[in-house]
Amino acid sequence: MFNLAMLGLFAASSAAPVPTALAAPVDSRAPKKLVQRWTAGAADPGAGLPGWTSKAPDIHVHQPANLARIPVAEIDLLRRRAMVAFEALMRQPSLRDVRGTSLQADINISVVPTLEGVRLVAAIFSIRAKSVIAGKPDTVLRDGRYITPSEEGAVLNVHLNPYDMMARRRVQAEGLWGGGLQIRTGAAYGLYVADQLPDYDPDAEYAWAPRPLALQLQQDRSWYQPGAAGVHPLLVNVSSYSQENDDLRSDRLSPERPVARLAAAMFMTDWEDVRRRMKAVR
Repeated sequence: MFNLAMLGLFAASSAAPVPTALAAPVDSRAPKKLVQRWTAGAADPGAGLPGWTSKAPDIHVHQPANLARIPVAEIDLLRRRAMVAFEALMRQPSLRDVRGTSLQADINISVVPTLEGVRLVAAIFSIRAKSVIAGKPDTVLRDGRYITPSEEGAVLNVHLNPYDMMARRRVQAEGLWGGGLQIRTGAAYGLYVADQLPDYDPDAEYAWAPRPLALQLQQDRSWYQPGAAGVHPLLVNVSSYSQENDDLRSDRLSPERPVARLAAAMFMTDWEDVRRRMKAVR
């Protein structure tokens, strides 16, 4: 890995100005209590200690040991496009001025092994949310706010090309919503958006399978090579440990739990708009 600051790559993003709100018609699967709690304009930041939040994502570039290195221009383009997702999510009520939860943001860029040995570079932007526990010995003050590093946490991932997930995880389709394909891995929620969605018929005799999409995505370089053929595929998913995923899906989970905050941000963000603005970054 190396530090991009050394290469001068932390200049201001060239993305279009970010709207003050990135609200969308809320995903049809969103738990009712969650939506009510985090509706913009009605939401307070919650109870508990003020949680530490990343001002910008940490960047981690995993260069291959024995293959051609990822060019700096590709790294920078992926970073700037992922920043659009970061800015959109951090404007959501559930992630603004958080209490009782800390938020760590990261961007990981790497060469992904593929089924057919095709070279593919992918980026994953993530937010890890952890409970902040007052009185716990390792709860510490950071930049005037609090974090409890030992907590397990939940994660929201935004995949700029979700090849690896489609190839290696048991991904199931749940329906179509707002220009995207609703997916799940176990009880965890996700949404896939792209220039062209895979064929999906909820009434088909056979269930939708992710492998044909994975075979297409291994050839897709549209996020990091301008002008390359591809569909600018984006997948966002939220997950915690299995019991919390189940409780979230059944609307039994407190809306202020870390995974609930992440899920609210995912459900209430207009991902097709985010993807359009990511594409506009050059």
